[in-house]
Amino acid sequence: MDEVRTGCSSWTSDAWWGRVYPAKTKPGDRLSLYARIFDCVEVDSSYYRDPGAYLVRRWAAATPEPFRFTLKFPRDLLDPRQPPDPDAISKFLENARLLGPKLAAVLLQFPPWFKPGKASDFLDQVLGALDSSIRYAVELRDPGWFTGAVRDRTLKALTDRNVALGWSYLTYLDVPPELTTDFVYLRFIGDHVSIPAETHGEVRVDRGPEIRLWADRLRNVSDRLRSAYVFFNNHFQGFAPESVNNFRRALGLPPFDHSALVKSTDRSGNRELPTS
Repeated sequence: MDEVRTGCSSWTSDAWWGRVYPAKTKPGDRLSLYARIFDCVEVDSSYYRDPGAYLVRRWAAATPEPFRFTLKFPRDLLDPRQPPDPDAISKFLENARLLGPKLAAVLLQFPPWFKPGKASDFLDQVLGALDSSIRYAVELRDPGWFTGAVRDRTLKALTDRNVALGWSYLTYLDVPPELTTDFVYLRFIGDHVSIPAETHGEVRVDRGPEIRLWADRLRNVSDRLRSAYVFFNNHFQGFAPESVNNFRRALGLPPFDHSALVKSTDRSGNRELPTS
């Protein structure tokens, strides 16, 4: 495996003020500061709407060349109750490509109610409408996708198109760590009930066993991979930046100093941000 990149699902958590970002950081400066610490990010906001060309260009300009993005596919384009919209899909992917080499992959996140059956045909149609010059991962959240003939068909459909099956830690489903292409897209999601947003800002739950399990699964297939992208949200343990470091330690990688910017401003006695 050539590289493992680890980051968070978004850079805009309110719980990070004073922990990752200095207290008086302007909201528009957060991405550039995030990119000083982490090497990739999963864009959650694109799930709710196509960000458009202007915003994507701003993201690209705010981050250094080694940095990488993954974008969530807009949910409106993944609704099986209506046929895929090739024009809207093409427009979203056209905007995503404005990231240039900073675009690592696009995630198609399907909801738990997206179940095998007619949805299987819809999945095939969506995959057939994608631009093959971009890498993709598909996250499926119903256990029916991972049993019997449906599992075999799903894995074959993804393999034939070089699309990754999203490896996801979900509290209600054990997604099989199957490889369908030469990269892994791994997400640690947790749930919104046991660790609600108002408690975020520090690790609330010890999920070391789960982290070590998935780190071992990734390590076991590393000789078959080119790259891996691993993302955490705050609901997994309570504080995604530290969850990232827990995973990096499990893989034998050095942790990120996610409080470096805050510590720097505290030592200087003012709120000017460091330039490097």
